[in-house]
Amino acid sequence: MNPASSLVIFSSLPRVGGHTTTTLKLCEILVPAFASITVIVKEIPGHGHSSAAEEQLRHTGIRTVPCTNPLALAREFRRPQTFLAIGMRHLSPVLSLLLHPRQSIYYHITHELSPDIRRQLDLYRLFFSKIVFLSPATFALYGHARQTDWAVQPTQLPASFASKPILLQGIPRLGFIGRLNPAKGTNLLLDFIAATEVPCELHIAGSGECEHRIREMAADSSRPGRVIYHGSFQPDLRVEFLQTFFSQIETLCVPSLDDREGIPNVIPEALQAGVPVLASNTGGMRSFALPELGPAPAGTVTLVEPPLILPALDALLLRPPADTSQLCRDYFSAYFSDAIVSRRWLEILGAHN
Repeated sequence: MNPASSLVIFSSLPRVGGHTTTTLKLCEILVPAFASITVIVKEIPGHGHSSAAEEQLRHTGIRTVPCTNPLALAREFRRPQTFLAIGMRHLSPVLSLLLHPRQSIYYHITHELSPDIRRQLDLYRLFFSKIVFLSPATFALYGHARQTDWAVQPTQLPASFASKPILLQGIPRLGFIGRLNPAKGTNLLLDFIAATEVPCELHIAGSGECEHRIREMAADSSRPGRVIYHGSFQPDLRVEFLQTFFSQIETLCVPSLDDREGIPNVIPEALQAGVPVLASNTGGMRSFALPELGPAPAGTVTLVEPPLILPALDALLLRPPADTSQLCRDYFSAYFSDAIVSRRWLEILGAHN
């Protein structure tokens, strides 16, 4: 690798959401391959900005600059070795054109492939060396076109993360982490917990429009199904928060009703913690049934069609708990570890040392 090589990343650092985790982890695994990395940061309206995540980048020697004047950025970072846009849509091809990098990558981090998005990505192929999809399912749906590839996002947590034992005793404990809105299946889970006659707990973390209902249900201890609300967490406290959260649940639920869903970070995070996952067979999560990601062994990621989520949850509460923690961790290591993910990214970027 040319020691003078530089990488410019265009992304956002929201207070809540996978965008920040993906940006931080991509920087972490790519640091050894580039002499310098700069992150151009643009705030996404309504999602806020994580100053702590920005400080984390700076602490590791990665420069961050706000996206306020694209022309000024073009003068400062003209002709980098690689330009990587993590989503960000319409301004991404503009920056790619202005920076004129030796190679440019657009990372499409959702499963959204509506006719408008397809036309948009077709147009982006004129401005980028390659379009990279978040999942093999999205890559396959787009059509394996020229200048396209797929690579999952890096999500590995420190080695000490999985050392805390998971509680497999007492009543069933389900978990949910993410944006708290109907499209993510939050209300579906809350309706299920409100109606069940089986004593159980639903642990929830995140923020969003369903938060008020969650707080009300968490304050009600009269039902067999209890809601335990853990609030949201800043990206810089992710490791500690997830360590505690996953130690209190037996199954992570990802009941998304949105077919634009990619592969949520929380799924490989749960697997690394040894927690099995019940997920909708929608969007990029369909990848867990494909050869490129296994398919996932029984007892790790169970996919169900959205209309069958409630029956699957009923069955889950009545099923004796089985310890599949090591199976989950082995599956994570085989497909989502930093060693595996970074190798794929370095191949895509042509950035082998």
